[in-house]
Amino acid sequence: MGNSKTAIITGSTRGIGLATADKLQKEGYNVVIFCRHEEHAQEAKNQLIAPEKTLALTGDVRKEKDIENIVEKTIDKWGKIDILVNNAGKAIYKPIQETSLEEWEDVVDTNAKGTFLFSKKVIPKMKKEGSGKIINISSGLGLSGQANYSAYSMSKFAVVGLTEVLADELQEIKSYAVCPGGVATKLHLDIHPWENPDNMMKPEHIAEEIMNLIYSEKESGYIHKVFS
Repeated sequence: MGNSKTAIITGSTRGIGLATADKLQKEGYNVVIFCRHEEHAQEAKNQLIAPEKTLALTGDVRKEKDIENIVEKTIDKWGKIDILVNNAGKAIYKPIQETSLEEWEDVVDTNAKGTFLFSKKVIPKMKKEGSGKIINISSGLGLSGQANYSAYSMSKFAVVGLTEVLADELQEIKSYAVCPGGVATKLHLDIHPWENPDNMMKPEHIAEEIMNLIYSEKESGYIHKVFS
């Protein structure tokens, strides 16, 4: 199994997640990437510098059995989980009265429920090793709500809250939240097509901030705001 550290990154086949997987591999990590479509997971694996240190899987962060499967396959292959980056996300941009319950549930289940479930399933594995870090990707909208983001903002506030709960509950495992402003990702540009990506932060910048937290000795529960 080797002595390399292992990281699971959710929402990892593009954008911030893929950029983070790339930076982790450059630091010698084994990485687990996944999405709901096998071909997309394999395409992402082929973009990384060390495919042999990449486990590409399929799964849905909203489904407990899928998460259990990913965690167990990671342990079977590499024996431990050192880092979890909860990055998977969805967003809609609509006034609350135009937001259907189904749309709201899809966003909240992906962003909040997925972060809760993945953390819950990984924590026992980290406790067994006596250490670990959980990095939760929230948003500036998880700190201050704005019009048209009822589902997204609620879900990202929940991510910040969970980060603080984990810090209070866990001694050997550190949890941090990253709260970026606008990032030039497909997720963001799909719902903000009028914005110019050249004027926005790049996924690689957020990935670098995630790496800084991984190596940081900051107190657990730290909320890292990244707006430029």
